[in-house]
Amino acid sequence: MIRLILITTLSLIAMLTGCTSTEFTPYAGAQQNWPTASGAFVSNKYVIPVYQGPPPRPYIVLGYIEAATSAGTGDYRTDAINAAARRARAIGGDAIIVQSNGREYAGTYSTGGAVTSGNYGGNVTGTAVGPNVIGTVSGTGYSTTSSWGIGAPLSRGRATVFVIKFK
Repeated sequence: MIRLILITTLSLIAMLTGCTSTEFTPYAGAQQNWPTASGAFVSNKYVIPVYQGPPPRPYIVLGYIEAATSAGTGDYRTDAINAAARRARAIGGDAIIVQSNGREYAGTYSTGGAVTSGNYGGNVTGTAVGPNVIGTVSGTGYSTTSSWGIGAPLSRGRATVFVIKFK
């Protein structure tokens, strides 16, 4: 029984992890003197720097990206930012500035099953008396039902980032 639950859970994880989608919207209009800061939190573990606020250098805005992971069990925030950073680099961005990042409920996966087994044992005794049979029927039986179920919430990661190019 536990093995069946484990196989089902691992199959669910394999099926639900993976894909992200990104949508780029280009900036239109005159570039501005976009805000900078004397310091910022920056993560360099992605293909391009990921700022959590204005960077310390002047830049232009190429546009923004909305990234979403598929519903599943991955590292929602990291997966969405990673997808946005890869897309930003592919369109010529030097870095991204995170505007929002988090996860949202995307549904619930649930499954279950049941197994029933039973046994019956009986005895019939009788004696023929003329055209009739006189006797006794007796027996015992049992049945056992075992059931299991599992439910798992599904979430999806979302991020919105500005794509920037340093001057």
